[in-house]
Amino acid sequence: MKILSLFSLASLILLSGCQPREDSRPAPAPQPEQQPESPQEQPEEAPAPASLPSPTNSMVGINATNQGYAMVQPWSKENPAYSQGFGIYLGDGDILTAANIVYSASFVEVTSADGSQTVPVTVTAFDPEANLALLRLKNEKDAPFLDKLVPVTLGSAPRLGDKVAFWQFNDDGLPITTSGTLLATESASPFTNSEPFVLYNVKSSVTPLKGGAGNPIMRDNELVALSASCDPSAQKALAVTQTMISRFLEQARSGNYTGFPADGTQVTELTDPVFRKFLGLPETGGGFYVVKLPVYGSFYKAGVRPGDVVESVNGIPLDSKGLIKDPALGPVSANVLFRDSAMPGDTITLGIRRKDKDGVSQPMTLDVKLDRSALDGDLVNPAPFVSNPPYRIYGGLVFVPLTGALIGEINKLSKNRPPLNLVEAIQKKEDIRKKGVDEIVVFLMALPTQATLGYAQMSPSIVEKVNGVQVKSLKHLNQLLDLPAPGGTHRIEVTQQPYTMYMSQKEAAKADRFIQMRAVPVLRRD
Repeated sequence: MKILSLFSLASLILLSGCQPREDSRPAPAPQPEQQPESPQEQPEEAPAPASLPSPTNSMVGINATNQGYAMVQPWSKENPAYSQGFGIYLGDGDILTAANIVYSASFVEVTSADGSQTVPVTVTAFDPEANLALLRLKNEKDAPFLDKLVPVTLGSAPRLGDKVAFWQFNDDGLPITTSGTLLATESASPFTNSEPFVLYNVKSSVTPLKGGAGNPIMRDNELVALSASCDPSAQKALAVTQTMISRFLEQARSGNYTGFPADGTQVTELTDPVFRKFLGLPETGGGFYVVKLPVYGSFYKAGVRPGDVVESVNGIPLDSKGLIKDPALGPVSANVLFRDSAMPGDTITLGIRRKDKDGVSQPMTLDVKLDRSALDGDLVNPAPFVSNPPYRIYGGLVFVPLTGALIGEINKLSKNRPPLNLVEAIQKKEDIRKKGVDEIVVFLMALPTQATLGYAQMSPSIVEKVNGVQVKSLKHLNQLLDLPAPGGTHRIEVTQQPYTMYMSQKEAAKADRFIQMRAVPVLRRD
């Protein structure tokens, strides 16, 4: 290396000595000053391609602490339970998930796919019937959490046979995409025992993580369904449909969520030719037969009566099983036209047949304004849980409304053998309504006090009268108990032997003070 360096240096010296000397020729005339060329404009860099939705950059994990009230002790809460699931980011701060993950939740948080960040959220819309819930950040300072997520859009409704993808991610944050096929539909309740919806039946070999609910089901990176439950052994997932999600979001984002319409109508199909002949119907044809419907429901208010045959909805004919032919989903329940794809306030037109006084079946049409009165007007609130269940403790006697949540808990405690008087009340609630009752009240239990000796055996039972006055609701019961009792003692009639309880106002006051000091500080929740 030294030899090469010296040689190079010598060469440079030699070359410099060989340069020609300046001669005496005049210098050339000065040339006009040249303007420096402007630097060539650099082409703008193309923007980086937008990130595509994926399980890891569009989904979140959900952790919820669920602690609802105990229906058999409505003044206290149950032990905390914990649930997990997934949610999908829709943009504008909205995270869609399944309602069964966040029901009765006292605290909900979402976490990034890699588990590096967790933030609290609030439930802004909740529908246990449709098994859908909408979440938003609880604190504005956590907005950067959502900035990292790629929102997905709600795609168009899929068709039978469409290929879809079931999204989730594991605890390490690795995306898991399982292919599937929209194989069929079925009528079912995705979470609660309410009126059914039409759900997607997705055939897939998915192994669900975190319960299998709230998983987005995608087609071409667009949301087309949300999983409600998974059955790995059957390689099947039931999913809430695109139509239901669309109606849910439309209401939820308006800030006034009321839920899906409900009619409460009990029907039967018309496949039996003998039955059709009895009804005066043609041998072939479609529709469903109205067996029973609540008098406070939208169908009854519009003029539908038991014995009517509904042949069409909005001009769409029904087959003999009461199904319509959907262009994308094939034969589906006509219920989809006035429940899944409708909202309270919408109007539908029913084409029906009804026998006239001569026994001849006559066609007619009726316009029905849809609402939720079939559920809201029910004497027994069918909801499987109540956020703040009302109750009244009087002298140690515990009174509550009869609800689906209470029946569910009593069923668990009694191993599905509920008291006959409660079952009978549910079966005959329309007869009870005729007495002017707006809400069935139950004597639930007797707390041990001097005033309740011997009354525990009479629970649970339906409360009928106080001092000879028919009890119309829990609020009405409270009013009756707050009045001065004839002779200082209230007489409370129930449906369980020996049928009558007596409660001295003076002894009730003593018992109430004892209960407040020892066990239950708050004796009523109206």
